[in-house]
Order: sequence, then structure tokens, then C-alpha cells
Amino acid sequence: MPNKPVEKVMLENERYKRQELLWGSDGQAKLGSARVAVVGMDHQGAYAALCMASLGIGNLVLIDGEEIKKGQRFLGETLQPGPRAAAYAAIIRKVNPQVKIETYQTDLESKIDQCTLTGANVIVDATNSQRSKSLAITYAREFKIPVLSTSSKYGYTKTMLCKPENDDPAYLMPMFEGKKQDELMALVMCGVVTEEVRKLVFNEVENFLKSPVRYRLGNGYRFGFLEENEEVPQIDKDLMKNMKIALFGGGALTNWGAIAASLLGFGVVDIYDYDTFEPHNINRQVLGYDGIGNAKATHIAKKIKAMTKGQTQSTGYNMLLTPGFKTEKQYDLVFDMVDNSYTRAVNTAYALTNDVPMISAGALPFAARSITQVNGKTTCFACIYDIFKKGMEEEMIKRASCVSNPNASVVMSNAIGATMAVIESLTVLSPEVFGEPVNGEMMYRATGARRFGFNPLKKVCDCYSKPVPKLEISEEDVKQFLKENPGALLR
Repeated sequence: MPNKPVEKVMLENERYKRQELLWGSDGQAKLGSARVAVVGMDHQGAYAALCMASLGIGNLVLIDGEEIKKGQRFLGETLQPGPRAAAYAAIIRKVNPQVKIETYQTDLESKIDQCTLTGANVIVDATNSQRSKSLAITYAREFKIPVLSTSSKYGYTKTMLCKPENDDPAYLMPMFEGKKQDELMALVMCGVVTEEVRKLVFNEVENFLKSPVRYRLGNGYRFGFLEENEEVPQIDKDLMKNMKIALFGGGALTNWGAIAASLLGFGVVDIYDYDTFEPHNINRQVLGYDGIGNAKATHIAKKIKAMTKGQTQSTGYNMLLTPGFKTEKQYDLVFDMVDNSYTRAVNTAYALTNDVPMISAGALPFAARSITQVNGKTTCFACIYDIFKKGMEEEMIKRASCVSNPNASVVMSNAIGATMAVIESLTVLSPEVFGEPVNGEMMYRATGARRFGFNPLKKVCDCYSKPVPKLEISEEDVKQFLKENPGALLR
């Protein structure tokens, strides 16, 4: 009788392994002892709290006076009726049971409500209320607590660090007063907010936020402000329902990208990946909190169906992406969301060979980027990064080495890079409304004077009309490479 597969369980001591490569166990302990108050549990606060819990902020205080609306969902789970803060806390605890969460069913409307902020190291006011922000800032100034003010409305979101020596009315964000928060904008900003919280907890004074961080939809610069009375164009939901997309990879980028894709309402969102969820994945790969040991592709596909209430079809294909791989469907757009150069090369070759637009999302611990390649409109990923040569070299070194060297990784940049990339699909599928795709690299830099920016290119390559190079690697190829590059394993 065949042996039953061993059921994998969450090993909590492995949760932060990739982060501790950056700041060690002492740094992670500092995050674990931090107490952050999140005021407002609409979309802006909910996603910020999720991201901070994933990072390992040990004590979250969720403050909100609203009730959950019937049928409201988060990460594919139905929120329980009752206070909004408590309902979100129940799901966030599943994502990271190590985090202690207090909830208060109140808004910041009077001085007595300020008591909920007691003991906080950082305050995040995620409301669209000037009154709430004013009370949060007043309290924080008295007790010398840093405050991040963040808000959103359809197609526009903004975050500022409120400096205690200034009494800037911009901190109150009056342009958002009375507006409904935008879930997609909240998602793209949650990683930014969490990274700024991390800097404040670590007291990285030299890297504190100096200028507002903005993100917007529309035709033009993504990271600027909206003009007075400017209306952001609406997303054509009927168009999106007819679009088929695929996410290549099942790691942290794809987990966040799947959430963004669910919000945009694509008709089909398929996942291609061969791996399973492991304990050291989960703090970044947020949809895997209830899927340890499960195949990433099929698990994420189930989550997409749940998040869209079945409106989006999603199939998980458990397959390794190898040179010349085939897909069962013809897609309108594919996303490269992997974390190694060789698979990026394979994905790029697929897009060029099959004449399909591709958007590549990438993340480093303190940076993220998005590159869009469209036939006849942009320079392809291979030309920007020489990815075919780089990918082949890295893969041959990997195969020749017997040492496993995991890369440091954090939740924030993955959330930012993936969401930014998925939003750029609007420029590919609806350029007459949202503008032509950016030719070049869109970037996020956690320590940059301006957190977002882009490096535009003028050249448009013709790689879609050329054959891709041979990407298969044999043992003889590896031996020949090492012979020609004797110091390769020492890099």
C-alpha cells in the first residue's frame, strides 16, 4: 500500500528567515515589540494592517467605528458581521498568528477617543477624515509619536509623514474628505506605508519620508497629484471581463498580483508554477496562510475565484516553466512574476515567440520595478536587462554549485512591484483611456528622495520579429561555461 504524503505544517520559527538575512533576529525582535495604531479600517487601513502583520509588527491596534457590510470579503473570506476592526482582525490573525491585535469600535472624533492611541510607537491614520487626522496628529505631537497620514479615493492615493515641528494643513488631506476609498489604490500603497513604518521603528532618521508619496490612474505621470477638478477615467469593466491573462510564477509577487488582478475584474486569470507553499514563504506570500504544503498554482487559483465570488475564471497549472513551454490558452497579456533571471529569460522568450504583451514585476528588499513590453511600442525586457545572457549564466552557476543561497526578501517591495505591474495592464489593454505603456522601467526606491519614478527610453526594439536564442542548458554547456569562466563559482 503506497505511503500517504506527509502533511506539512506551519513552523513559526521559519516565518521570518528571509527578513532576518537583512536585519538579523535582533531587528526582527524590534519589529515584534513595536506597537502600531491604525486609525480607520476601510480599504486603506485594512491593507496596511495586513502588510504590517506580514512584516511582523508584533502589536497592532485597529481603531474603527464602522460595521461590516453584508457579504463584504477580504482575501476571499467573508468578513463576519459586527465591528469592522474586529472582523478584519480575525482574518489578519490567520495570516500571522504571532501578531497581537487589539480592536476598538470607535472613530477619532473627540479627545476621549485619543485614549486608544496610548502606548503606540507609530500612528497610521488611514481615514479620509480631516477631524480624525487632526486628533491623531495633536495627540502624537504631545507624546512625540510619529504619524503617517494616508488616504485614497478612486484612482488616487497619497501618504505623508507628519513632522511634529510643522502644522501643515496638507497632512489633513482635505481632497479626500467624504470620498469613498479605492481598494486598488489602497493595495498599491500598503507596502509603501509598511516600509515607512519599518523605518520609523528602526529609527532610520536619514531615510524618513520627506516628500509626499502619490500614485494615480489616468493618462500621464503615475506618481503626481491630480489637478483641481480632474476626473480619473473609469475602468471599462466589460472590456476587462473579456480579457485572459496569466501570471507566471507563484511566489510573493504573484500572491499580491493575484489580489490586484481580482480587483481589476479580468475574465480569466491563470497561474503557472510548480512549487508548494513553505513556512518561510508565508510572511510574503500572503494568500498561502492556509495552504502550507499545497501547490501554489492551484491554491492561488482557488483564492482568485473566492476573491471575485466566481466572476473570474482561474486555473492553476502545476508546471515548471522551461524553455519553449506551451500554454493551453492564448492570452491577451502575461505577467512575469518570478524571482530568478533564468526563468525571467524563459518567460520573455515565451512572450516574444507568441507575440503576446508581457509585464514584468520585480522586487529587491528595498526596491521594486515594473517593465512593460508590447510589440512595436516599447523596448523588451531582454534588451533592457540582457536577460537571455544573464539568465543563462546564473542558471549554469546555480547548477554547478551545491550550495543553496536564499535571497533576502520582504513583503513590502513585493506588494508594491506586483500591484504596480498589474495596474499597468490598463495601458496595454486600454491605451486610449489610460495612456500608452511606459517605455522603460517604472521604479520604487525605499530610500529614494522620491519613492517612485521612471526611466523612460526612446528606442523601440524589434525583438518580436526575431527568433529567441536557445535557452536549453545541458551538462556539457555547464562544463564548458566553467572551463571558460573558472572564477564563476566565486562570484
